[in-house]
Amino acid sequence: MSATTSKKPLLFSLLALIAGGVIGYGIGIKIEKSTSAPNLLTCQQQVQAQTEQIKKSEQQYQLLVASNEKQSHQLEQVTKDLTAMTELLDKQKKEFLAQLALLAQKKQLLVVNQKKLVVNQQKLEVTKKKLDTEVIKLKTATTKQQVVIDKSQQYFKRQAEMQANVKTTQVSIAELKQAAKGFKKACDEFKSGNSWNWVSQKDCDNYDQQLGLLKEKQALLNSQQQALAVINAEISKK
Repeated sequence: MSATTSKKPLLFSLLALIAGGVIGYGIGIKIEKSTSAPNLLTCQQQVQAQTEQIKKSEQQYQLLVASNEKQSHQLEQVTKDLTAMTELLDKQKKEFLAQLALLAQKKQLLVVNQKKLVVNQQKLEVTKKKLDTEVIKLKTATTKQQVVIDKSQQYFKRQAEMQANVKTTQVSIAELKQAAKGFKKACDEFKSGNSWNWVSQKDCDNYDQQLGLLKEKQALLNSQQQALAVINAEISKK
């Protein structure tokens, strides 16, 4: 609301007040004319009174104008403040709606992620079960392989022992053959009766003894070789 517009009702009020005074003054003069001739002093007093009344009315009018302008300014300021508050409220409302939309989007994304998490956990459980099964299989296979390795080690150890025994027996047989060869020569000379060397029946007894020992060692060698052949056959199957 402008100051000019607010002044119009007040101006109309003042004009009405002045018009009322003038009309009253005219009516007073008319009455006086009808009764007696006008008194100059009385007229001056009435004019003075009307003038003071006009000044008073003008002061009241100025006060009313000032008050109206103040109220108008206050109203304009309140209107501006209300407009600013309305704009701020609209802005906050838009921001709030945007935050609600973002929150709804995040909530939806959270639901999707939770579903994915559940699916992944189920997959992990399936994978874990498969891994546990594979671990059990590997442990079983490892145990079996360890048993085979242990048996193989036992076989190889036994093979090495038998090979050593065979070699020992072969050495003994070679020594017995060498000794028997010497005793046989002495025995043959003794039996011929024309030897220049010192020979006797004892040489023949020793020769027979060596032959017995050699026969025993040869039988032992055969047994050891047969056992070694069995071990070698078992190892070749592994």
